[in-house]
Amino acid sequence: MRKIISVLICVVIVLQLCSCVPTDDTKVTENITAMNTVMQITVFNTSKGTVEEVAEKMLQRINEVEKLFDANLFDSDTSRINSAVTELTVKDETAELLNIAKKASETTEGAFDITIMPVLKLWGFNDGNYGVADDEVIKDFLEFIDYKNISVAGNTVTKNVNTQISLGGIAKGYLGDELMKIADEYGATALLSLGGNIVLCGNKSENEKWTVGIKNPKDTESIACSFKCDGNKSVVTSGAYERYFEYSGKTYHHIIDPKTGYPADSDLLSVTVIGENGAFCDAFSTALFVMGKEKSVAFAKEHNEFDFILITENNEILITDGVTDIESESGNFTVKSIQR
Repeated sequence: MRKIISVLICVVIVLQLCSCVPTDDTKVTENITAMNTVMQITVFNTSKGTVEEVAEKMLQRINEVEKLFDANLFDSDTSRINSAVTELTVKDETAELLNIAKKASETTEGAFDITIMPVLKLWGFNDGNYGVADDEVIKDFLEFIDYKNISVAGNTVTKNVNTQISLGGIAKGYLGDELMKIADEYGATALLSLGGNIVLCGNKSENEKWTVGIKNPKDTESIACSFKCDGNKSVVTSGAYERYFEYSGKTYHHIIDPKTGYPADSDLLSVTVIGENGAFCDAFSTALFVMGKEKSVAFAKEHNEFDFILITENNEILITDGVTDIESESGNFTVKSIQR
């Protein structure tokens, strides 16, 4: 029976699909709530130590990373950065992630920007207290949104006094990379579901790739398509259907365009990025959704180190050449190739 992992926020369906894996007495599964989402760690086998040991190491690392990056923890590096200081010293991991985030911001020309926090607060996407932001207030706050307002030299962070960051668009990708290192250290095969991010550690079996399913953005109870994927990859999907609220008959989703301060007006329904660097996959999936179809296709052509699956509002599934054995699970979608 093939294994389908649905790339989505709805963990219940992920668990149901993962239950299709043939029973293996050596595997261990652990669930944890961290970074404001439910995560599931399944370790199938290992060439060193035990599966329980690997899972425990991964859970420990999740807790460590959350304590560094959770903006709601007063002593996290993120909270310290968001305080009214202009210079501070951060942990090695924080400095590393900030440098990755700045690189992602530069590469996407600001479509991804970790200094988006002031505007996220206006909409309530930082704490769940949702509300429609005032136009004039958004305009005032936009002057604080610029990744160039924060710099990193060694472990020293220098920033504008009003600069505040949100790592929600990249931290889970970074966490996936950290957990992949643990799997590599123990020679483990593992499947990690990190609240919308899927990490495939090792190959499913000696000569068999993983099969990954992508959620249908128009019908979140179904799968739009599935494809084959090698191990040691992250698969990250962003879509407007993941988090949103409704007010006066209008829907407002959580992917904010840093240039406007409003939910991105995109002709893409979802963006999936596949690659060995989960942090960049995470950031790019958000950025391409903001960019829209035309710019995303151009971006995909320029970045051969990643593969992309774009689902458009016109029911197209656009794929790069590294996406293999793709099957449309619904007759409503047409698969087309992005020529690199």
